[in-house]
Amino acid sequence: MRQVTVAAAFIVDGSDRMLACRRSDGDQAGFWELPGGKVEPGETPEQACVREVREELSCDLESLWALEHVEHDYPDFHLSMDVFCARIAAGQEPVSSVHDELRWLSRDELMDVAWLPADVDLMRNLQTWWGAIFEEH
Repeated sequence: MRQVTVAAAFIVDGSDRMLACRRSDGDQAGFWELPGGKVEPGETPEQACVREVREELSCDLESLWALEHVEHDYPDFHLSMDVFCARIAAGQEPVSSVHDELRWLSRDELMDVAWLPADVDLMRNLQTWWGAIFEEH
């Protein structure tokens, strides 16, 4: 089975919310995801996360730290995803060129959107860790 290695950002703000992005095209259009994308050859997952967020949301990240690792089998590939917690650089607002909607979600709203299959268990775990994530950062 083909393996796809990606890096994604769990972007938090100063008011206990995280950024969710709805895919606008492809087989998974309409599902929600964390911003991010494929790790290119010679690139670390951290570098890929920063680059992908800059490309997708036209903003820079700060305070990047490892949060979780996800392995998930889709019908035609295996996903290996490193997830990093981060904040958007001061004074910047995300504007997506690849998603049709961005939404800041609170802990109570986290499961109100249709997440990609690989993200569902991650979001359930993040609900449990929510307080620790926001206390620490």
